[in-house]
Amino acid sequence: SCSSLDSHARSARVMAASVARRAMSTMTKKPHLYYMSAWFCPFAHRATLALEHHGDHLTYEWIEALGWEKRKATGASHEKGASLATEHENWYHFKAPELMKHNPLGMVPTLVSEATYLEDDSRGPRKPPVRESLVAIEFVDELVNGGDAPIMPSCPYERARARVAADVVNKQICSKYYHVLVRQDANEQREGFEALLKGIEAFGGELVGPAGGSFFGGATSPGLVDYALFPWAHRIPVFEHYRGADFAIPKNTPNLARYHDWLDAMHALPHVKKTCPPWDDYLAHIGRYADGSARSKVANAVRDGRDAHQYDDEKDDTAH
Repeated sequence: SCSSLDSHARSARVMAASVARRAMSTMTKKPHLYYMSAWFCPFAHRATLALEHHGDHLTYEWIEALGWEKRKATGASHEKGASLATEHENWYHFKAPELMKHNPLGMVPTLVSEATYLEDDSRGPRKPPVRESLVAIEFVDELVNGGDAPIMPSCPYERARARVAADVVNKQICSKYYHVLVRQDANEQREGFEALLKGIEAFGGELVGPAGGSFFGGATSPGLVDYALFPWAHRIPVFEHYRGADFAIPKNTPNLARYHDWLDAMHALPHVKKTCPPWDDYLAHIGRYADGSARSKVANAVRDGRDAHQYDDEKDDTAH
């Protein structure tokens, strides 16, 4: 299992960059954020991508906020979610006090302004924390007025399209990722994979547009939908390790081929590549989902027969 110190080490590349930029912030008056994250979490990864996308226009301090430990299974005595087949469970043994102070639900990503975090009115008005990963992407873009390469389109119609598409990939692809891993019945795993593949096929059809770029809508730089999907797209190859070679994403249709080209284009961007967790560490981490032993809100929901995005903060609470 991962301690918070181990997680800090794994995130050193991203955090070192944020600290270096922090040294310049007082001179340039760039916005500075306190960022409660977790190196392994794809939801938090969305916020990291937005922060690094606009890395020349803001600074942030990474606070590693979650850690896991393995315990003996509680089985049917655990009332929040279905019981486990394994003899062990994996729980969050650590949630940073900073996270719980600013987000009592204990979820990452959570972004906090400097004045709010330091409780220092000399640094500006205190603002409410920013929660939820898709909201965080838009917030970062708005905070820097789009920077040099806006994440959100300037056209309100295109912004609406992007928001709808981000919600679709979240439900049709990202949520199904957990279905393939957490559900332990082979037929259910395959059902989740086929649904995910259908979502990727549809996403591939959206990667064309008049600008001729590689990203959603044919854009020449990533936007909301690209950043909404990428953290899971990067992680999907874990299926081959835990579920077998027939859970690889094929290239046998034009849209699936476009998806692979898109993924290559995303990985080729330096500000994207630097945010990706070390592969072997992530592969070990996600094993607690693949054997069904994770006790997170998302895992509890999926084990209970719902989709990951349908988790309930009360029913699937991991307080213990």
